[in-house]
Amino acid sequence: MSRRTLLALSIAAGLAGVAPAARADDAAVIYTPAEIHWVAAPADFPKGVEIAYVYGKVDRPGPFVIRVRMPAHAQIAPHTHNMDETLTVLSGHFTHFVGDSFADAQKNELGAGGFVHLPKDTPHALRTANGPVVMEISGVGPFGMTYVNPADDPSKAR
Repeated sequence: MSRRTLLALSIAAGLAGVAPAARADDAAVIYTPAEIHWVAAPADFPKGVEIAYVYGKVDRPGPFVIRVRMPAHAQIAPHTHNMDETLTVLSGHFTHFVGDSFADAQKNELGAGGFVHLPKDTPHALRTANGPVVMEISGVGPFGMTYVNPADDPSKAR
């Protein structure tokens, strides 16, 4: 085989692994940090948490990327998601818990550059320390969040 044929086959093999959600009509998305628009997070997040919708639509099928900014001394109680989730810490420091409760969970201290992948329905929680945290979360929507203890859902108290 010629080098050109090998290159074409390599490219085709690579493209075969592209997720079905990728579409020909997708456009490039490029933001500077100043262009990221922050808003108050939905009611099922604690007060003071902000969110930036970076790519995709969390309420629709397909890939999405959001950023979540949590203030110091904030927490999100144990909860699950209806899809796999990946999380990268962009700034700050927090404790990530995997389990049904803070007390019985596996704890991991994460700072900038920390990474988490959670399979669908994995109970987990977050607690910030003395400073704010910014994290980037991605997945394939629609995105859903269910609290392990329904009484912990902040939207029920509003």
